[in-house]
Amino acid sequence: MPAQVAYTATPRFEPSAARVPTWTLVLIGLGGLFAGITGPLLSTFIPPLVRDAVGDQRTLIGVVMAIDNVLLLLLVPWSGPASDRASAGGRGRRRLVIAGFVLAAAGMALLPSTAHVGLTALIAVIVILHGGINLQRAPFHALMADIVPSRQRSLANGWVTFQMCVAAIVFLMLGRALGMTTAFLAASATVLATAAALFVWLRERAANDPAPADVTYRSMLETLWSVLRGAIPGMRPVFVAALLLQLTFQTFTTWYALHATERFAMRPEDVTVGFIAWAVGGVIGALPAGYIGSRIGRRTAMLAGFLLMAACLIALDRVQQMAVAVPLLALASASWTLPMVNAYPLFVEPVPRERRGLLASLYLLAMALGGALGDPFNGRMFDVVDSYRPLFRMMALYTVLASVAVFMIPRGAGEAVPER
Repeated sequence: MPAQVAYTATPRFEPSAARVPTWTLVLIGLGGLFAGITGPLLSTFIPPLVRDAVGDQRTLIGVVMAIDNVLLLLLVPWSGPASDRASAGGRGRRRLVIAGFVLAAAGMALLPSTAHVGLTALIAVIVILHGGINLQRAPFHALMADIVPSRQRSLANGWVTFQMCVAAIVFLMLGRALGMTTAFLAASATVLATAAALFVWLRERAANDPAPADVTYRSMLETLWSVLRGAIPGMRPVFVAALLLQLTFQTFTTWYALHATERFAMRPEDVTVGFIAWAVGGVIGALPAGYIGSRIGRRTAMLAGFLLMAACLIALDRVQQMAVAVPLLALASASWTLPMVNAYPLFVEPVPRERRGLLASLYLLAMALGGALGDPFNGRMFDVVDSYRPLFRMMALYTVLASVAVFMIPRGAGEAVPER
């Protein structure tokens, strides 16, 4: 780890220790609204658009669909440290977040018109769209920690998750009812409105930090190595838990449709009831998860969530009817919100402000790694058994491993500082 950077193993007070109003937490939650708008719509509509543009050239379809991951690997490691430099220079991180929102809004507005224009135009718009999405990821996470005092960060992240799940439900239903063009134009207008709200109402506290330590790619690798060596107490198991959390979620989102059609003999269009049940569970659990984390501790809340989710997943593996599976899916999702909401606040607690962008980038890359490794690994497992039947058993295994990782976090590490 670079010698000039200090990480605190124990809680420390920050200049803005006063509680922030609920309105500010709602504004912070707009980052989740943005994710809930863009993610489900893109997953639903971009693959058919690419297929229509290139035909049944599956390798080329895969190349175009990989643009998102390429931009993530390019922009997330750059934008986090860039936001550290901007914060130390007095310009703040908010500008990068708003720039990402505006780029994504432009991409969503343009995307439907590319359906009959050609592959080049489609790729250009996909680059704009995913460029905006990945530009704002790390700066937004760091900005949340800058604005929200330690004690309220779990609740703030609860608002992020709550708005994400609400937006996913609304815009999935909108896309199904009104079609792609209307849904994407409505999404673009909503994202622009959220960018305007952040610009007008969100106030970013001026930094009193010196210029940040060297925030280059080399610095990021050195910091990553320090995390892997365990130099920052509790951060290595948090990385593992975040990776497994994303792996569990990605396993569900990628493979559940195939699992349900095989196991319950459902029509593909009826599979959406399971995804809606998961989103509803997220809506129900998100805000209570933030409150629970602030009351009983982030580590304890994450452990409880992982263990309860594992129990739900084991039960899901055994049920015989979809009518029974739906409430269990909602309960599993509500349990998922406990680690989802509390993991990042626990992770960011010991990170000094001048390094939050860089470490947020590493945190997001760890989660992305969980998704990137999960799909091919899960596919191989399903090939071995020649069935999608073990889906929920595999998810239960991942959650149990994640609970072991959380158990390895030292007690007290990453917990909220007490209010004065």
